[in-house]
Amino acid sequence: MQKGYPLLEIYNSNSDERISWCTPSISMRVPRVRGIYENDISVSYHKLGNLALNNGIFRKAHRLAAKAYKADHTLFVVNGSTGSNFIILRALKRQFGDSLKILAQRNVHKSFCVACEDYRINVSYLSPEYDDNFQIFLPNKIKDILDAVKSEQPDVLFITNPTYEGFSLDLKNLIIKVREVKKDIIVYIDEAWGGHFGFSSKLPESAMEAGADICVQSSHKQASALQQTSMIHWKDGEIDNKILLDSFKSLTTTSPSYHLLASLDASRFFMENYGFNEIERLINLSELFKEELNKVVGISIWSPERILNKFKEYITSLDKTKVIIHLNGFSGIGLAHILEKKYGIVVEKYDSKNIFLIMTYGNYVPEAMKTIEAIKEIAESKKKIIKDNNFPKFPKAVKTQIQSYEIMYKKQKSVSLENAIGEVVAEDVVPYPPGIPLLIKGEVFLKEHLDYLTAIRSMNGKVTVLMQDKKLIKIKVIK
Repeated sequence: MQKGYPLLEIYNSNSDERISWCTPSISMRVPRVRGIYENDISVSYHKLGNLALNNGIFRKAHRLAAKAYKADHTLFVVNGSTGSNFIILRALKRQFGDSLKILAQRNVHKSFCVACEDYRINVSYLSPEYDDNFQIFLPNKIKDILDAVKSEQPDVLFITNPTYEGFSLDLKNLIIKVREVKKDIIVYIDEAWGGHFGFSSKLPESAMEAGADICVQSSHKQASALQQTSMIHWKDGEIDNKILLDSFKSLTTTSPSYHLLASLDASRFFMENYGFNEIERLINLSELFKEELNKVVGISIWSPERILNKFKEYITSLDKTKVIIHLNGFSGIGLAHILEKKYGIVVEKYDSKNIFLIMTYGNYVPEAMKTIEAIKEIAESKKKIIKDNNFPKFPKAVKTQIQSYEIMYKKQKSVSLENAIGEVVAEDVVPYPPGIPLLIKGEVFLKEHLDYLTAIRSMNGKVTVLMQDKKLIKIKVIK
């Protein structure tokens, strides 16, 4: 008999000792599911109805959520925004058929790329906007999006809003102007990081409030639901409701976790009743970080006003519950590792010059002060335990040769990165951070990509790149 249960052991051993400034953001005030094992049930419990058929108690929960999130319809999904994107893209393909054409920003989640590949959807990407100092993606300028809509005439515009760091473009203005260019276009928003937007006037406007046709939200991120939970919200009009519900029925598991579904219902209740006050508290918590850490040499937290002024061509509002700690002479990678290893403090994201924190519903002033003191202690230490790293500029060139779904029918080979310049790549290449595709199947490998991957390779594993050759020596291309 095999001994031990490693995942369970590590999960139970230190989960209470961590200070987490990362997802999931769950409040102690959110209603809880009792007895994970004692109350586990299945679709055989007919009294509840059937999730996939959107009836019974699920229909009631969906209607309550739609009202709270200012949508006409809502569905609960238990495979995150990944599952939600697959459901929506499958429905759009059936609604439009082979003629479907999508225009998308580059800062997309990998689920969007994979679903478009699987469903054989034609996609054109806008060149990304990227700030190398903060190492963050920015929204595209509205003018650039409109110009692309005019030239491409897509059926669907896919926008990620907000960005990972909480930056939001003027979504309402964009939607109005886009529909002046193409009246019947479907505006589809990946609002994974904005599940809390509709519950505070101090945050950016939500996709549904801005007039989008459909959006997905990762409720487990900042809407106080359990990991793996998501919602789909949409308005009547351009979306074919029957096709979307059929796609939901087809892709929803017949054995969903009722605990996860109940946590979605509970998160809606929590956000609706306590969201405004809780978000106000989190914004105050972020102000505490700014006030205390701006006193430390080599560390700065930009105010929302300063960020909006710097990036005024791209953004009009931002999520004030998030904190970017910018470092001068320090490595964000090194600082994050020390915080976790020595102090048990986990941050959401780090790179060579920044660490990124999410103010979570589970943290209060004591956790904030412990984190602030730990960062001060590390920064003021005479030991040179953290050094600045030079990080390469992110390539902004996007040159699509063929659609990603065509790759599987092409003969392929592996070549060195140096010999791949000018070739069409046969695999996706996704660096973490930032977690946005550097290359998507069907795109041309350029000199800028070589320089970027070579620089990452020299960092000896501090940045992970999802590609077949983990050593970053060879890449698959078509013959």
